[in-house]
Amino acid sequence: MGERIYEGLWEEIARRGSELAGHQVRLTVLDEPALAPAVEPLDRALAQLIEDAERLAETLGPLSAASITEDWGETAADKHRRHGFTIVP
Repeated sequence: MGERIYEGLWEEIARRGSELAGHQVRLTVLDEPALAPAVEPLDRALAQLIEDAERLAETLGPLSAASITEDWGETAADKHRRHGFTIVP
């Protein structure tokens, strides 16, 4: 196997258990505090984005489904017109 060094949290090292089974290992526990996990929960990661979207929604006021559909349809039609398509109602 040769000498290899693995470094990380215990949970990360333990995931390699099957790879290390049957081999002599040396474990050194460091007194350094663990770093924050690289992955944070999605709700916390998106919290600021959600707050910004809610604030924007408040400034826009209520929109009807009909106005959203009309705006979207006209935007899509404009895009296709710019590409040379003829829009037939």
